[in-house]
Amino acid sequence: MDLKFVTPETFVIQFIILMMVIWVLNKFIFKPYLAYLDEMDVKQKKLEKDYKNIDSLIKDAEEKKEVILKEARKKWDEIISEAETIWKKKRENIIFRAENDAKDLFEWARSEIEKERLFMLNSIRQSVVNLVVKLNSKLFKQENITKDYIEKELETINI
Repeated sequence: MDLKFVTPETFVIQFIILMMVIWVLNKFIFKPYLAYLDEMDVKQKKLEKDYKNIDSLIKDAEEKKEVILKEARKKWDEIISEAETIWKKKRENIIFRAENDAKDLFEWARSEIEKERLFMLNSIRQSVVNLVVKLNSKLFKQENITKDYIEKELETINI
């Protein structure tokens, strides 16, 4: 074996080159890769923690869902109850107004009928008075009975 290339100078140069290679590898490869591995380890631990907590998260979400559904049902019942109350009040108000309108219409019709009845009675009285005066003048050829007297007599008769 010929060791003429192994001299202390070559050994020092090789050692310096080796140190430079290690320094370059450490600076540009090992440190970034180790940082990447640490970051991945943190993410992996977080995923494991989240995976372990997923059941509790699901239970919490289901409980929240139930609470929200109960509140929604309660609100729905309140809205329905309020709508029914408003509907009943409006219905009662409409019925009350209709009854009042019917009463007013009935009273108006009654007064109109009474007016018409009185008008017809007066008309009949006038016709009777005129008829009696004409009949008296034709039968007796005189007008002894006056209109006023006949009208007074007809008023005493309640028709």
